[in-house]
Amino acid sequence: MGTPDERKKQDSALSRALAEYVRLLQDRPVITKAITNGVVSGFGNLLSQVLAPDVSTGGRMNWRSVFAYSSFGFLVNGPLIHHFYVYLEKIMPKNRPNAGIKRVLFDRFIFAPPFLLLFLYYVSIVEGAGQEGAVKKIKEQYWMILKLNWTVWSVVQYININFVPLKFRTLFGNLCALVWMVFISVKRRQMALKSS
Repeated sequence: MGTPDERKKQDSALSRALAEYVRLLQDRPVITKAITNGVVSGFGNLLSQVLAPDVSTGGRMNWRSVFAYSSFGFLVNGPLIHHFYVYLEKIMPKNRPNAGIKRVLFDRFIFAPPFLLLFLYYVSIVEGAGQEGAVKKIKEQYWMILKLNWTVWSVVQYININFVPLKFRTLFGNLCALVWMVFISVKRRQMALKSS
């Protein structure tokens, strides 16, 4: 635990790091959210491989999969989600009647289905499945994962869209996504085993 002085220094360092992160969210929101999302997505995949080792690799770490998740988080998820939340604020301001429900419905039924399709396709391609393999995986997994997404993320997104300040929504989503990424990775791996 350390001495009181050491704890004070640690608390001070943590406070400075958090303040710097908040500043970066304000000054450079897209790149900050992209980096955060890439790190969280890669870490989530790493964690999932530790918890549910891939039999096809003999339980060895699949770094290509870590890269697929991390690069999707950095290149697509972080920037796209940032712009989606900004857009949602513009088209459905909080002060409009039933805005909270309308935002969630828009997110769940308009945004989530194509976003999940893009996610599954991108990750499959980058993991090395090729065009045919990616399409096959989408056919096998898309509907099941979309239903789970609607079930799990609807409550999370209701809270996120309606109660979390705009600049922290991607971060809040990232923290929840850590658990979700582990879940998705484990499910995809289980389904791949069943189909092989």
